[in-house]
Amino acid sequence: MSDIKTLVKQSSHYFFGQATVLAAGFLSFPILTRIFSVRDYGLMSLVTTTLFIAVAIVKFGTPNSIVRFYAEYKATDRLSSFFTTLFLGISGFAILMGVSVVFGIQLLKNLFHDKNLVVLLSIVSMLIVTGCLSDMLMSFLRAEQRTKMYNLFAIIRRYVTLACGIIFALYLVKGVKGFFLGQLLAGVIVLLALLFVFRKRLELRRENFSKDVLKTSLLFGFPLVWAEFGHLLLNYIDRYIIQFYLGAGALGIYTAGYNLATHITEALIYPVNYAMTPVYMSILVNRGERDTKIFFTKMFRYFLLVLLPVVFGSIAVGKDLISVLASKKYLESYDILTYVLLGQAVYACTIILNSGLFINKKTHVLNNIMMFTCAINVAFNLLLVPRFGIVGAAQATLISYVIYALVVTFFSFKMFSFRIDYRKIFIYAGSALMMFIAVKTVSFGNSLLNIIGQIITGSVVYILLVVLFDAEIRRKVQLAMAQLRNRHA
Repeated sequence: MSDIKTLVKQSSHYFFGQATVLAAGFLSFPILTRIFSVRDYGLMSLVTTTLFIAVAIVKFGTPNSIVRFYAEYKATDRLSSFFTTLFLGISGFAILMGVSVVFGIQLLKNLFHDKNLVVLLSIVSMLIVTGCLSDMLMSFLRAEQRTKMYNLFAIIRRYVTLACGIIFALYLVKGVKGFFLGQLLAGVIVLLALLFVFRKRLELRRENFSKDVLKTSLLFGFPLVWAEFGHLLLNYIDRYIIQFYLGAGALGIYTAGYNLATHITEALIYPVNYAMTPVYMSILVNRGERDTKIFFTKMFRYFLLVLLPVVFGSIAVGKDLISVLASKKYLESYDILTYVLLGQAVYACTIILNSGLFINKKTHVLNNIMMFTCAINVAFNLLLVPRFGIVGAAQATLISYVIYALVVTFFSFKMFSFRIDYRKIFIYAGSALMMFIAVKTVSFGNSLLNIIGQIITGSVVYILLVVLFDAEIRRKVQLAMAQLRNRHA
């Protein structure tokens, strides 16, 4: 089996759970945009963003520490101490962060445009605790290689949280407040279920708590927090700036377009990102650097073969897609969809282009670049949002991602470079552009029919052009058709 086939196989098999979780984003998008007003949707986005950032900080990178040190503590029969120490330690950090959020919003509440934020962020203070502890316990499932159990809890957590939030918002405590109260209930239920799974492991005795274990875990995990924290800031800091300058209504429009772009690109990024590392490291160790570079050249080309038509096609059908999924009240979000999709497509390429930094164990360089890019993103948002509104925020996102990609590629290629097949990539980009033009000519006067017709038209045009101009793809198609005919012969 070829390396690319191995990558495809592992991407499709190993990440079934992750794909199911990501699907919740597409399923929830049309529901949430309809049950909430534009303004409330913006508030929900801001509160969710705050929760993501708080949880990322409070975990202190312990999920990485758990995966790294689990086998060592198990081998030395110190697993009870390891488990109990991290459980108590993270519980303490989470409670401290929750209390800090409550005090912080009381001190800064006069700065909020919407007083409902005070109530919503107070609920977040409790969600921080349930979120951190659930993440920690699920990391133990990963460390124990209980992948089925891990996927099961990941899926249950995502869908139960979403279902409880929607049911509360519609029937019990209407509005955004009910949505987060429902999420809190779901978070407690999931946490209790995880504690039941680990009930025999959790021995809350004083002698089981070890300062040395906690110190070792934090020293390893904390530097990795900055990568996650920087990524979150790069993606979400614009929400706070829009809320400050433009208010929740504009934030709701911006969030709808941004979330749609994110759902589209994440469907491509996550499977490849998680599957490729063990594949290319195996090639590097067993077959050497030359074969690894050949693998990266092929993988990058095939990645763009899929990414380019998805991005161009999504931009082409964007207005109808927003109308069908989010309703016409969010049509203004199309103005930012193009910028965000292009920016995230550029960022998607860096999961391959930055591999040299991982191979050479220079992840601190990646962290530094991420924080540098965050600073640039903030500066451009402060410059563009007051002048151009939410379009300015989307432009700042695109500029930031382009700068990030250029700087990361420069430093990564200084350590480990591979050939980029510009001729083939030019064929794919040209085919995607022609597909875009063809799709824009399709119109049936109905948004849903438009999307169906445009997808069919775009797919046919793109495939025909690629097969026509790329001899290698043409040979693969001919071989696949010959094998298919032989099976039916």
